[in-house]
Amino acid sequence: MIRRALVAGALALAAITSAAAAQPAGGLAAGPVVKVRQGALQGASADGVSTWLGIPYAAPPVGELRWRPPAAGPSWRGVREATKPGASCEKDVEDCLYLNVTAPAGTKPGAKLPVMVWIHGGGFVIGTSMGSFGATHDGTEFARKGVITVSLNYRLGHAGWFAHPALDREGHTANYGLADQIAALKWVQANIASFGGDPRNVTVFGESAGGISVLYLMLTPEAKGLFQKAIGESSFPRHTPNSLEKADGMGVRAAKAAGVDGADAATAAALRALPLSKLPYEGGFVERAQPILDGKLIVSGIAQGFAAGRQAKVPLIVGGNSNEASLFRPKAEDLDKLPAAAQAAVLAAYDPDHTSNRLKIVNDFVTDTYITEPDRNLARTATKAGEPVWLYFFSFVPEKTRATALGAGHVNEVRFVWGGEKQRFAPEEVPVSKAMNAYWAAFAKSGNPDSAGGMAWPKFDAAHEASLEFGADGVTAREHQFKDRLDLAEKLQGK
Repeated sequence: MIRRALVAGALALAAITSAAAAQPAGGLAAGPVVKVRQGALQGASADGVSTWLGIPYAAPPVGELRWRPPAAGPSWRGVREATKPGASCEKDVEDCLYLNVTAPAGTKPGAKLPVMVWIHGGGFVIGTSMGSFGATHDGTEFARKGVITVSLNYRLGHAGWFAHPALDREGHTANYGLADQIAALKWVQANIASFGGDPRNVTVFGESAGGISVLYLMLTPEAKGLFQKAIGESSFPRHTPNSLEKADGMGVRAAKAAGVDGADAATAAALRALPLSKLPYEGGFVERAQPILDGKLIVSGIAQGFAAGRQAKVPLIVGGNSNEASLFRPKAEDLDKLPAAAQAAVLAAYDPDHTSNRLKIVNDFVTDTYITEPDRNLARTATKAGEPVWLYFFSFVPEKTRATALGAGHVNEVRFVWGGEKQRFAPEEVPVSKAMNAYWAAFAKSGNPDSAGGMAWPKFDAAHEASLEFGADGVTAREHQFKDRLDLAEKLQGK
């Protein structure tokens, strides 16, 4: 009897402890318990929306798992609290492979709601699943439209995009961050039905490095069937990965700077034993970490892969902002670096009114070179392959800065896409955000953003090359926008 009482007491204590561990933080009501393949998850609910945060979708890639494909995520007994975000992958943090799920409260397993999977930007070096660069990746507005969102972390910096001859010999990809994204998409396929999502109606979307990732996911066979629609925001569609030779050279120099030399198994072990912070970076922010032409997950640049028809044939939204050059901070005098004939052509195309605002001219030209013209090229290529494509252009600038701003900067559209009160919009910004969020949600539901019920968004085709502009005047449909400028940018790139 005494032993039975002790056992009963222990079980009761365990139940109390488990329940306490599952209580959400911040005064939120306890959300439903969801059973995924690894175990049960306790989320939180507020304002008609349920969230589950910090869900491990893969094993921590630490120690011997560093620079290896992501391994299966951990399992657990009892109920795991999922009310706090997992660690981000910034600043050389490696135990960071976590994702978050947001759904309408009360959604039942098997409800088959559309799913959107977000890949954050940050130059493959910074950024988090929860939000960055002034935007919160909060899925409340999507949930209110009947869409489930998933946001994920993936390995960054040297942890995620690194090559070295000692690692090459093991036969793995050098694009560990991309492998993480694929693992997260596989987790979604295996588990999202438990949250009420439809694994056969998944839209992958991302911005900047996340947008680049979306396009590489469209190109790699490893991601085939893991999503049915894609959105690339500021996705640099002419992005070319570093060659393996270049990446190996960078890896060797970083290793030597940390006191590790060689190319054998012992070298690989020594590299895995190093603190990542000991490995220095080369170049500026944009050059620090980049996708690598490893011949496994990535076999070509984006434009080359689409031209060869290797991409997943799925509906696609692609677009960018009016001052993407803000990422690179060009100077007015950069115009003088062009050959005389090219400089004259740029002035004619970009300054027809002879304003002589050389900084504006340079910013527009750089924006077109990296984003706007490559977007058009991608839309043309995908359309020829039979894919439905919608093109957008984000130019909204708040009235208080409109007179001096050079346009909508890189990442500025992200908060408008996610929407909601947490973005702290000014009243003039709310209609733009409501429109963008509605178009994105409609696309996730049906594969056609034009079903949002607002301004018609024509599909891109060769005859009209239509786009939708989100600007100070609201939402406007365009045809052949910036044609002369983009034709020149294409010509000067030699494409």
